[in-house]
Parts: sequence; structure tokens; C-alpha cells
Amino acid sequence: MQPASPSRTNRSIVVALYMNAGVLALIAVVLLNRSDVKLLPELPAAYGQNQPAFAGGAGLFIVPGQFASNTFGCYLMDVDAQTLAAYQWFPGEKKLRLVAARSFRHDRMLGEFNTDAPSPPEVKALLDKQNEAVRGKP
Repeated sequence: MQPASPSRTNRSIVVALYMNAGVLALIAVVLLNRSDVKLLPELPAAYGQNQPAFAGGAGLFIVPGQFASNTFGCYLMDVDAQTLAAYQWFPGEKKLRLVAARSFRHDRMLGEFNTDAPSPPEVKALLDKQNEAVRGKP
């Protein structure tokens, strides 16, 4: 048997290298098309699009709200006066109306109101029982 000529050997090496490069390119395309792969850091959206859903300052906050499946409005909270107001948008009338308001000054002092089982004391008793069991183990 005669040894392969140098040009034929070089040609087969070049073909093998191109095939290797093609397979690697195919693997890279598959990996880059996965949804969990992030090549570039996520760039921030325009400032108007990347803001929280509420705005406020100096103790006054406004938050958009959905009162029913197709009823919208906003809540206005005044931290200094400790009041909360709800405004509903009426699209047919093109009006924003005050629909509810109340002071939450004394609400914050309630420890338990309108709660269902387990009540806060029952939760505390369960936690005490759980912690006692953990401490009792060697």
C-alpha cells in the first residue's frame, strides 16, 4: 500500500476541521436558543416602563387598583393624616369619583379583628409547642 499524498492528507484534515466547526456552530445555536440562557446582561427598559406600580412622596402615595373584573381606579394613601381613599373611574361618564374613604389611625392598634382560625393566640401556642419539641431533642 502506498502512503497518502501530502495534499490528499491536508485536504482530509481541512474537511474534518470544517465538519468539527460546523458541529460546534450547531451546538452553539441550540444552546443560545434556550430560554434560560442570557448572553448579554438585561438592559433596563425606558424609565417610564420600569417604574413600580405606585408613586408617591412626602407621605402621599397613589396606587392603581382593580375593583372588579372590568372596574378600575386608584387608591390614595396619606401617611401623615393616616387616611386611605378609593377613587373609581367611570368610563361612560369620563369621571373619577371618590367611592370610599376612611382613617386607619385606630385600625393599626387592633391586634385581632375579623380573623379566622387559627387566631393569633392559637398560632403562638402552636409555635411554642413546636419550639418546645425542638429544644427537648438531644
